[in-house]
Parts: sequence; structure tokens; C-alpha cells
Amino acid sequence: MTEDIIKKINDKCPSNQGIFREPYGIPTHIKDLVIYGRYQTGGVSGGSCWDSSNPQSYWEPEPEDRFKVLEIVLDELCPNIKYLEFRKIQCLIKSNDETEYEYYGNSTDWKCEYIILSELESLIETFGS
Repeated sequence: MTEDIIKKINDKCPSNQGIFREPYGIPTHIKDLVIYGRYQTGGVSGGSCWDSSNPQSYWEPEPEDRFKVLEIVLDELCPNIKYLEFRKIQCLIKSNDETEYEYYGNSTDWKCEYIILSELESLIETFGS
């Protein structure tokens, strides 16, 4: 995949999605480009420096455009993909949960999903379409 195609794909992606090298929440041993998406799943808010603060846990529903980047990539690489081929691609998706700790006990929880781009390209080559 060329840099121009990656830029074209990234320009179409929602926030916190795209093709990146070593994005937040991906294991540090992965140095390859990855198809990446992350979304907030919850956290803790309401903490402050005042004794009267009342930190509360919260959760966020899964967004409708979760991992939309995969659709954008497949539309670019193989727009005529078959359903069973798509199911094989879904098996490549890995995920990781991360927490960003903030001041006064507040935090934000993230779900990070990714596919190593070279693995996707190798799989697509086996499809023959």
C-alpha cells in the first residue's frame, strides 16, 4: 500500500481511526503499520481537589462507526469482497483495553482495535479476486 493511498484512507476516517505506525494502545513490539481504531468505553469522572468531590464510574456505548476504517480500507483494496472473505478478515482483528489516568482519581478507558496491515494484505492475496 502506498503512502498516497494511506493518506487518502486516513482523510476519510472518523476521529481516532486510520492507518498508523505504533499508535496509542498497541503493544510496543508491533512496529508495522496497523489499521487502527479506538473508542472510549468509560472511566471515572467528578474527582477534584475539593474534599466534597464525588468521583463516579461511567460507561460509554460502542459507537456506530466503530472500526469504520476497515470498511474504508476494504473499499480501496478489494471493493468486491465476498462475505466469507470478510469473515476471515474479521478474525485478524486484535484488541486491547487501555486506561488513561488523570488528576484526582479521574480516568478514561479506551478499547483499541487493530489489524497488522501486512497480515491483511497477505490474506487478501489468497482470495484471488
